[in-house]
Amino acid sequence: MGISRFTRRSASALLAGCFFSAMLAGGSVAQEKVKLRLAHGYTPISVEQEVLTATTDKIRERTNGGLDIQIFPSNELGTNSDVVEQAVSGGDIIVFVDASGAAEKGFPTLSILSGPFLFDNGEQAQKFAESPMFKEWTEELAKKGNLRLLALNWFDEPRDIIGDRSFADPAALNGMKIRLPPLDAWLHTFKPLGAIPTNLTYGETYGALEQGVVNGAESSPNAIFAAKWGEVSKHLTRTGHIRPWLGYAMGEDAFLRLPEEYRAILLEEFNEAGKLAAKTHTERTNANIEAMKAMGVEVHQADIDAYRAAAAGFYTSSKDWPADLVDQIRTAAK
Repeated sequence: MGISRFTRRSASALLAGCFFSAMLAGGSVAQEKVKLRLAHGYTPISVEQEVLTATTDKIRERTNGGLDIQIFPSNELGTNSDVVEQAVSGGDIIVFVDASGAAEKGFPTLSILSGPFLFDNGEQAQKFAESPMFKEWTEELAKKGNLRLLALNWFDEPRDIIGDRSFADPAALNGMKIRLPPLDAWLHTFKPLGAIPTNLTYGETYGALEQGVVNGAESSPNAIFAAKWGEVSKHLTRTGHIRPWLGYAMGEDAFLRLPEEYRAILLEEFNEAGKLAAKTHTERTNANIEAMKAMGVEVHQADIDAYRAAAAGFYTSSKDWPADLVDQIRTAAK
């Protein structure tokens, strides 16, 4: 009898223990340990690194240490194109992306977001990033390109032009050599304005401006200030011609390997972080423009309506963009 009682008690205890363990395993997703790498090309003292550090700390806290993301700045893990390929191939890595680069992975419609004068302000861009239309695009990209956008709302400030004269009137660009990145969106924006695109690295641009090799250069005001171009060019024109859509993504296969709770937390925290990064860029832009004024840089406000009209042909330059796509986007952003 004693043996029978012991056996029954032991069996009952064992079953109860198994049931309790199963409950813990099924009901506490946050106990699962996952390590991810995050790669970007910004410096360790950039706004992006600052915001990413706070974001990954928040994610670690919300998952009770279950989701641990290690950040690798300054292209430590390879070029951006290399790490994006790692992500698409299923690697456990989060990567920096922009709209044009993401579009190349299987959903070319997305590249329209790199177009000029698409939105009037950052609020409209953010509204579109939260719209059902944009969410449909992210699903299409995940399905066709195996790339899951965690967020694409890490907006830097729109890009402006610094040079040897005011470019408030777009006609002033005609025949002018302007330093541009060798990207289709920029080339298709500036060539119709009569500008002569000139491909220089950031390091080469200071000397080119100083020596008159180029008449101007375009970039975000924060990058212009950091590169000290205001020391040798004294006219900053606030064109705001292109608002870069920037953010972070991971391979869809790797994303789906994560527990559902972790996926939801990643999407939420990266989108909130994007808003913070954009706000921080705006604050620093305002401060840096004041600093450039103190250096003797004259600030001009561009005739945006004239620029928008002059650059309108950009939106007919791709067969991947239906004729009414711009109107659809602007309606969704209201």
